Amino acid sequence: MNTGEVNSIVGNQAVVKPTGKTPGIGATVYGENGKVGVVSDIIGAVDRPYAVVKVERNARIKTGDHIRLG
Repeated sequence: MNTGEVNSIVGNQAVVKPTGKTPGIGATVYGENGKVGVVSDIIGAVDRPYAVVKVERNARIKTGDHIRLG
């Protein structure tokens, strides 16, 4: 299972550090209570990328949460 940790949240976007394989753009992201959003961009260094997640309006996540990518 591909997971990641929420590094920061700005508005309706979260920056997530993947702990495994980097997800593709458009991959669905899940938290403890279901779908959180989708990956909208990949940023950072090639060897240490971050996933930018467009968070759905009613999703509840916070910095430090572990989420499932893909």
